[in-house]
Amino acid sequence: MKELKDFFKKCFSSILINSLKLPDDDKQIEVLADKFLFYLSELKKWNKAYNLTSIEDEKEIIVKHFIDSLLYLCFISENPLSIADIGTGAGFPGIPIAIVRPRAKITLIEPSWKKNAFLKNIKRKLELENIEIIKAKAEEIHNKFDIVISRALWSIKDFIKHCNHLLKKEGYFLISKSLKIDEEIQNLPERYNIEIREFELPDINSSQIGGKRYIIKIEKCES
Repeated sequence: MKELKDFFKKCFSSILINSLKLPDDDKQIEVLADKFLFYLSELKKWNKAYNLTSIEDEKEIIVKHFIDSLLYLCFISENPLSIADIGTGAGFPGIPIAIVRPRAKITLIEPSWKKNAFLKNIKRKLELENIEIIKAKAEEIHNKFDIVISRALWSIKDFIKHCNHLLKKEGYFLISKSLKIDEEIQNLPERYNIEIREFELPDINSSQIGGKRYIIKIEKCES
């Protein structure tokens, strides 16, 4: 467990503190590490029966689920924003964001009852009061949010199509991509502004590199 905690803290420090300017507080990082490792243990335990993720290696989960999810923070301030995570699955990226941004109000939207059961378990055990869980598809939700996020659930164009009704007037979309973003962006209508942040995920081991990630902010033009 100590090796995993040290690995998480190293990843958190190298990517998130350096790239996203999160506070470099040893005590706070220790608390966060404990929460994320508990999340990891619950994910592995439930995954045996509920098929929550195809990734089984613990370090790979830390990099490709936890750290990858926290990259969204490059466009999420510490203000008390309302955020909808569409098709959250096992809680990515919504739960990692909720852990690090306790003032944000995160709504996890997921149609699978099995995944909803897991999300409720994590919310209860980690005492995440800033999370709401809704068993539904995006099209069935009528609330409005400051930010609507998703993690490679659709193409960018389809993401906007399915979720445009969820966005407040001054709100914006966030989506994570690793490939073909130029092609997808070219297919967007001109009325949208695009801002992109590029990251290099930490290497998992000597033979497996983390890879590139692009966090894309999409908002309507004011015209």
